[in-house]
Amino acid sequence: MRFPTTLVVTAALLAPSAATAQLESTLPKTTTLPASARAMALGDSYAMTSGHADALFYHPARLTSARGFGGSLQRWGAASSAAAFSAAFDFLGGTWGIGLRSLQFSVPDGGAFLAPTGQDHLFAPGGDPVSERTATIGYGRELFAGVSLGVAVDLLDTRVQSSLNNVMLFDAGLATDLGPIGVGLTAHDIGGKPWSGYGSRPSRIVLGAGTYGRQVGIFDLGFAANAGLDAADALTYGGGIEVGYYPIQGRTFVARIGFQDLPDGSEASPLTTGFAFWADNLSIEWAFRPVSGGEEGGTHRFGLGWR
Repeated sequence: MRFPTTLVVTAALLAPSAATAQLESTLPKTTTLPASARAMALGDSYAMTSGHADALFYHPARLTSARGFGGSLQRWGAASSAAAFSAAFDFLGGTWGIGLRSLQFSVPDGGAFLAPTGQDHLFAPGGDPVSERTATIGYGRELFAGVSLGVAVDLLDTRVQSSLNNVMLFDAGLATDLGPIGVGLTAHDIGGKPWSGYGSRPSRIVLGAGTYGRQVGIFDLGFAANAGLDAADALTYGGGIEVGYYPIQGRTFVARIGFQDLPDGSEASPLTTGFAFWADNLSIEWAFRPVSGGEEGGTHRFGLGWR
């Protein structure tokens, strides 16, 4: 079987006006940062056949195969951190997902309404404090011939100093399996966003693909990849590979390496890496992105899950 080497985005909305195109990035940030240690290690590309509840945050249509619960924590420095928790369960003929995400960071003084592109600013102390809290509920159900529909609703609370905004955003997408490869197309963050010049258009439209378990000798191989368009119609992409080794049945060690497109001038490395240990239904995950000049040499994310 040949793995696909390119992904083509098949959906996009109208381009923003020249005035709004001047905005590099806007709040909220919670829904655009990594929400999974495994995905972060693979260039922030979701492992489409993983069957974990964190599919809720990437491709809710993949919830149809999700079970269990888990959480992860990421740290950029003394003043910036993020956490995510998700769980999935069957009900009313489909699979429901519930999730919580939080983020604390700061933006440069005077720039509270324009969070910089990328993650570099998350290492900078001082400035205007920002906190975000997001509660998510999603539902995935097979429609026909293996094609699934998924929707998710984000209830988001964003605070910048004494300013507060409460908004509701939506994700919607389709997913299916092409042989052993899972694929999904999802529009994220549909709806009006605080401190944004892009209106109600999605913050990104993403096509993802991936699989795991192709045996090569004593190893199991997998890959994950994504390509999409952000709110400014800029192409985004990333991907990675993972190699598993199980010396004992039910005990698997997994090494990962990934690549992700980053904004020009970013101090972060486009390379990501990670490691995992799977013991029956338990998973322990770690991901790392090097950042030049960043505390601890970069940003770490740790995850724990049960399926």
